Amino acid sequence: MALPRSAQRRVFRPARRVSRGTRIFASLVFFLAVGAMAAFAVLVLPAQIANLSQSESRELTTGRHSAAAVAASVSTLWADISPAGSLSLPDSRLQQDLALAQSTEKAADDALAHVQLAESFIAQIDGFPFQLHPNQVGTSDRVAARHLEKALAGAIKLSHAATLQLTIARHVNQDAQSIASPLNSSLTQHDWNTASRTAAAIHLDLKAQESVASDTEALLDPLWTNWMDALIGYVDAAQQYSLTSAAGQTVTAQQLARAMAAANDRAGAAQLAAQSAAPAWQQKTIQPLAATLRSELAAGS
Repeated sequence: MALPRSAQRRVFRPARRVSRGTRIFASLVFFLAVGAMAAFAVLVLPAQIANLSQSESRELTTGRHSAAAVAASVSTLWADISPAGSLSLPDSRLQQDLALAQSTEKAADDALAHVQLAESFIAQIDGFPFQLHPNQVGTSDRVAARHLEKALAGAIKLSHAATLQLTIARHVNQDAQSIASPLNSSLTQHDWNTASRTAAAIHLDLKAQESVASDTEALLDPLWTNWMDALIGYVDAAQQYSLTSAAGQTVTAQQLARAMAAANDRAGAAQLAAQSAAPAWQQKTIQPLAATLRSELAAGS
């Protein structure tokens, strides 16, 4: 038989009274915390926003000035290239324009870095409560930065295309000069070994430039590739002509001589066709990019 449980004894204790000193200390801690938060909101945050706003304004202004200078350089560069095409420029102009294209591309990259840094400052300002900063920082400056970014992207594309085109032009013009001399000179002098080695070196460089010219970033008229193909055909025939002549294969050498003459005629015709079509090509491919650059720059200013 289960025994009855004994009743549990309940003990009532009076609530512990908080000392006056503890209450004072807690009140001081509370007011200090409130005061610190108020000081942070009233003093620290506005100061940070002011510093960010100054930095943003400085970077955006620098980006605007740099973008305007870059646009002027791009305009000068393509005005010099456009009349007959980059591959028609003489060596002195090629050197000058290539240096301008490279410096313009670098300046455009630097200007874009300033604009993107300004955008990062705007993003940081947007992270603060909107009551603490003016709305125009997040509207007008952001819109201007986006337009400048698009303008500079176009400037980078145009200056990079000019750099590629002018680099190709330097090589191809040097190859064309090498065909005239020493290749043709060696053929005339019946120096078959020198002619064969020279033709092989020219062929290698022309094939490399033809590969670069096919890059869409070069914005190069495909008609110039026809000229390169004709030059490659000429040096190929010249190399085989040298080898067969050195081996005493007269009949084959005569056939290759006719092939060289035909390739030379094709090269001349292809060069004239590319030069004649240069203004139309620039109008079709370069001018729309340049117009977009100008309109975006105006909107960002």
